[in-house]
Amino acid sequence: MNTRSATASTKQEGEHVENRGEYDPSNPTFRLENSPFYLMAHADFKYHEDMDKVLHKHGVSKPIYRVMTVLRERQPASIGAIAEAALTKRSTISRIIDRMLEQGLVTTEPNPEDNRVTEVTLTPAGQQTLRKLTPIVGRQFSRAMEGISNRDIAHLLRTLKKISDNLGKLPIE
Repeated sequence: MNTRSATASTKQEGEHVENRGEYDPSNPTFRLENSPFYLMAHADFKYHEDMDKVLHKHGVSKPIYRVMTVLRERQPASIGAIAEAALTKRSTISRIIDRMLEQGLVTTEPNPEDNRVTEVTLTPAGQQTLRKLTPIVGRQFSRAMEGISNRDIAHLLRTLKKISDNLGKLPIE
């Protein structure tokens, strides 16, 4: 790419950043179907609506499955760490963990270094349930991503991370 093309490309990208037009809710031409947040929420709703039906067939709720996926990546994990990773309030996670204990999916024990912290671990039954559900969830992911390239998925993830980072900054008011 020559210098002129690079400058034009940068300028075009800058223009896209500056002029949000129909995507900006404060713009008179804004329509809901052009809202990135509406479309993200819509996709998330449809994905989880289907997941809810499938998981309930196997005796697991979406929140329980979410905790299980967190524990698949890191266990034992404290209730606070699970709440943070699952994007759920600590009190809600505590209730979910109680249900999982009743179902024999997890065990809990105090952290040996700090008795105030409860560590959670998947039981063999919890691991088996997760192994059974993982291919089902994988099929849902495949269905959702049909016709979308790995490159586009990677770009989507980078974009969503940027949005999340931006929203993690100080509030607007």
